[in-house]
Amino acid sequence: MMEDTYLGENIRMLRKAKKLTRAELAERVGISESHMNKIEAGSRRPGINTYQKIMDELGADWVIKDSDDTLKGRCIKKIEKIIWDSTDEQALFMTNVFESMSKNLDLVG
Repeated sequence: MMEDTYLGENIRMLRKAKKLTRAELAERVGISESHMNKIEAGSRRPGINTYQKIMDELGADWVIKDSDDTLKGRCIKKIEKIIWDSTDEQALFMTNVFESMSKNLDLVG
């Protein structure tokens, strides 16, 4: 159920970034607001067609597989959350910092 919560959190963050209410997104996708609420809460997993419609409405790429439960996968999840919670300018700054740091990875043991 943990991955369902993560999926729901991503959908909620994307919806809010698009300045859509839960009711507006649910209507566009063709599901009830209650169903959308359960998806965002992680208590219900959308079917593949509903998931595709949600991602299309949010203008987001959709993936089937989430990051694995490895150290690297957990780090990616943390970084994604930080970036989604930031402004566009902050996200660009952080991306530039990561790119700069990656050029010096040979200095890390």
